[in-house]
Order: sequence, then C-alpha cells, then structure tokens
Amino acid sequence: MATNINGMLNRANQYSYLFNNANMQRQNSIASLWRNYGNFQNNAASNLGALNEVRQNAAAVVDSYNEAKDTFYTEFDSNMSALKKSASDVKNLKIDVGENPITKNPVLDKDGNEVKDKYGATMTENTYSKGMQSALDSIKSLVDNYNDSLSFLKNNSAVSDRVGRLAANFGDTTYRSSLYEQIGISVGNDGTLSINEDRLANSIAENPDKVSRILGKDGLAGKAEQHVDTANGQRNNLFPSAKAMLGKQLDQAEIYTGKSMINMTNISNVGNLVNMMF
Repeated sequence: MATNINGMLNRANQYSYLFNNANMQRQNSIASLWRNYGNFQNNAASNLGALNEVRQNAAAVVDSYNEAKDTFYTEFDSNMSALKKSASDVKNLKIDVGENPITKNPVLDKDGNEVKDKYGATMTENTYSKGMQSALDSIKSLVDNYNDSLSFLKNNSAVSDRVGRLAANFGDTTYRSSLYEQIGISVGNDGTLSINEDRLANSIAENPDKVSRILGKDGLAGKAEQHVDTANGQRNNLFPSAKAMLGKQLDQAEIYTGKSMINMTNISNVGNLVNMMF
C-alpha cells in the first residue's frame, strides 16, 4: 500500500508545475489529496471523515488542472496567432526601400561631439528610409514571434509527447541556416534566430529579391506557416486529460479502495470519485 501511495505522490509532484506554481494552496491540495487518500485507506473503518477532505482536495486538483489547461491554450493560441500573422506579412512583403535607404550618421556624445573608436575613427549609426524600416520591422517581428513560439513549446515540452515533437520541429531551423546567414540572420544551436540589423539592411538594399526568396513563401515565412498549421491541427490533443496524467495511479487506487470500502453503498471507491470529478 505504501508503494502505491508513494507512486501517486510522485506522479502528482511530477505534474505540479502545470498547476500554477504561484498558488501554494493548490499545490498543497494536490499532495494532500493523495496523503488523505492514504490515511483514508489505512483508517477506512474508523475515520470516514477523511473522505470529506479527500473530496475537497480532489476539487482543488480539478480547479488547478482546469486553470493550467486554460493557461496553456491561451498562451498557445496567442503565440500561434502572432507567428501566423508575422509570417503572412513577410510572405507578402513588397520591398520598396526607395533611394538612399541607408544613411550613416556620426554618433554624437551628450555635448554634440563626434564619438571616436579606439582607432580614432568616427563611429557611425544607421538611419533607414521608411520602406527599409518597414521591411526590417516585419522581418524582426517574424523572428521574434518564431523565437517566442519555439520557447513556449520547449518550456512546455514535458506536457505531452505531441508538444515535445512540435518543439523539435520548430527548433529544426538548420536546414537553411547558411542562406539565412548570408542575409544577416543567424541560427543558434537551440534553433532560435537572431538578426544582425546592419547586415540585413545591407542585404535588403543590395538585393531585395534575394531576401524575399530566402524569407518569403518558400523560405522562413513559408516554413513558419507550415509549423503553425501543423500545431493548430493538433491543438485539441496537446494538453493531456487529467485521467491521462494521473490515470495509472487512479486505476491502482480503485483496486485498494474497492477492498477497503466493500461495505459502503454510497460510493464504491475514491478512485472513481476523483475520476468523476475530472
């Protein structure tokens, strides 16, 4: 019996990060559910009052599970929606930077004097034409939203195997990394993207068609849209049911509880109570 209770406690702790880490009361209710179930098991004949505490803690687990599930899907939908939009914007981007898209200006100190580097040369910073700035902003938005989506999936990869596989798919950006590098976008070992703005701006100014090919419908934006479509297609199956998360222990609980409560007619076992509440 002790092994069974310990298994349930470990299972509850394994998923505790899903149940709103900021809410310690609910955290304690998850652990208390199993502890009180154990006490109830050991004292079923003389301490049936423990059942009420089991009911209360089971309800807290249900509330925490629902809150965790709602939070997950709210963040998932927000990330996928933002990435879908930014990918569409870049895919349909018409680059028109006009004349003199990049202007180099001297960097000035607070007194208006030119700032020199260690070699004595005047340091400069770029300003961009309206068309160039618009193109840069669209590409930066795509990269930022891609990284946010990848981070979200990685941080939640333990939620289910499906989420883990999506995280792996989003993280596989190496297949065109050499092309991205040519225009100023680097791929990290973790799959995240980073922009060298000066290089990207120069690439846009020198060869906007090349940038469109690398980032457009057959490039990064198109791949991002495919990832989003795949993720959205699996959306309803990403977060596991409560039964799937704790089912094995609940099934075991039914066996023990059924034996200890054989003479009770109002409820057959605690395992079924918790399952009904889920």
